[in-house]
Amino acid sequence: MIFSIVIPNYNSEKWIKKCLDSIKNQTFKDYEVIIIDDLSEDNSYNIIEEYIENNKLNNFYKFEAVEKLYNGGARNAGARIALGKYILFMDCDDWFYREDCLEEIANAIEENNNPDLVRLPYHYFLPKGEGDVMLHENDLKELTYSVFVAPWTKCIKRELFVPFPENTLIEDIVQHVAQMDKIETMAYCSIPVIVWNRTNENAISADNRIYSRDDKRFSSIYRNVADLIDLKVNKPYCIEEKEKRINWYLDKIHNSKENEIVRRA
Repeated sequence: MIFSIVIPNYNSEKWIKKCLDSIKNQTFKDYEVIIIDDLSEDNSYNIIEEYIENNKLNNFYKFEAVEKLYNGGARNAGARIALGKYILFMDCDDWFYREDCLEEIANAIEENNNPDLVRLPYHYFLPKGEGDVMLHENDLKELTYSVFVAPWTKCIKRELFVPFPENTLIEDIVQHVAQMDKIETMAYCSIPVIVWNRTNENAISADNRIYSRDDKRFSSIYRNVADLIDLKVNKPYCIEEKEKRINWYLDKIHNSKENEIVRRA
C-alpha cells in the first residue's frame, strides 16, 4: 500500500462528505483512509459511518476516541495503525483539489526514487475568492524555514514520521522542526493537492477567533514554547529554526495583544 490518509474529525458534519467524496473519487486506488473522531458533538461520526457502509468502502476505517485527543493526538493515533508506505494528513473540512491528486503524488515518488517527503502545493478557498499556492522551496533548509508548515502540505514516509505534541491546539510547529531533522530527501508534487477551506468559521485557525488568557489556545502558546525549548534536533538549520520560533513567540507574548499572538500564515 502506498498511502495512508489520516483524518482527525471533529464536528465536521457540514464538510465531511465532500472530503470523503474527494478521496473515494481518486483515480489512484492504492490507499487506506483512517478517520479518528475526536469526541464530535454533531452528527459527523454518523455521517462517516453511513458513508462507509453505503459505499461499501473496505479501505476506509473509522475510530472513536475515548478521551479528547485534539488534532495532534488524533493524527498520532491514526499514524500508529497506518500501513501505507507514506502518510498523508487531511483535515476533515478540506478536500482533494482534483481526482488525480494521489496519482500525481505517486508519480513524484516514483520519479524521485522514493523521497522521504513530498511537498504538496495547495488551493485556498475563501468566502471572497480562491487560488493556487505552488509551494516550491529550493532545498530542505528552505523548507524548514517555511512559514507555512501545515501537516497536509507534506506527504511523509511512515517509517520516518515524528509524532505531534498532544493535548494542545498548536501541534504543527514543533512537529515540523522535529520532522525536518529526520528528512534527507524531498520532491515536489506538480499540482495543488489539498483545498484549504477557509470558509469554516468554526475551525481552530479561523481568523475571526478571539482568545482570552484562560482559553485553551492561549495556554497552548506557552506549551508550544516549552516544547520547542525541550526539543532535541541536530541539523544546524533545524536548531536555528527552533530558536527563531521560540524568540518569535516570546516576543508576541510580551509585546502583543492577546488575540494577535496566533501566528498567521
